[in-house]
Amino acid sequence: MKKWWALAAVLAAAPAAQAATGYSLGVGGEYTRGDYGTGSDVSLITVPFTLQYAEPRYAWSVSVPYLWVQGPGDVVVSSSGPGRFSPTRSSTATRTDSGLGDVTASGTLRLWEESARRPWMAVTAKVKLGTADEARRLGTGENDYSLQLELAREALYGHVGYKVLGDPAGVNYNDIWYGTAGFNFFAGRADGGVELYAEQAAVDGLDGKRELVLYLGRALDGKTRLTGHLLKGFGDASPDWGVGVALRYAL
Repeated sequence: MKKWWALAAVLAAAPAAQAATGYSLGVGGEYTRGDYGTGSDVSLITVPFTLQYAEPRYAWSVSVPYLWVQGPGDVVVSSSGPGRFSPTRSSTATRTDSGLGDVTASGTLRLWEESARRPWMAVTAKVKLGTADEARRLGTGENDYSLQLELAREALYGHVGYKVLGDPAGVNYNDIWYGTAGFNFFAGRADGGVELYAEQAAVDGLDGKRELVLYLGRALDGKTRLTGHLLKGFGDASPDWGVGVALRYAL
């Protein structure tokens, strides 16, 4: 689902090692809409629930989303986040399906802090477990694995990664490169920024994913943080647009 990473964690644009330490719980909601190269509109609502633990040197998270998807029967939710669709079926009749999505787990290790001579750097490994109901097109039924290198210097941040996609019966997904470049600003208890995400096409014959995200967050108190975002997609693999919100509570 988008660097799905779970929505509540993904929208915290600062590197994991710079986030508040300790355990936190997150819940979010995102609505996206597009045709994904099918010629018919596909709507997706994603509500992720996330448990995260962070320390200055490392962090980990586990997330599971609840999904509602409406559109042609020849699209499924795939990869490790919301809005990743690929044609895998012959039926084009409009369907509505819902249920739990794939469980995603990630771990981040900070390699070094930012200094005058080098940027902040970390490495993150992720696994998307094929736990979603494949018959209801909520997942591919296969595991996906990714490894990414993350960099940050002052207000600039980004990452580059490689994802190995599991192939369900009759489908041959491409393993893909992906990456993000973003700018983050802080103003008191609020922050915001802009982020560009891109990845190679997982299915031959479709464009790769290109998405521009604008986000704004605010600390409501010492433990609670609210973040909202707007998304504009470019290419067959991306939604035309999306909107979302995430709430994170430090335990």
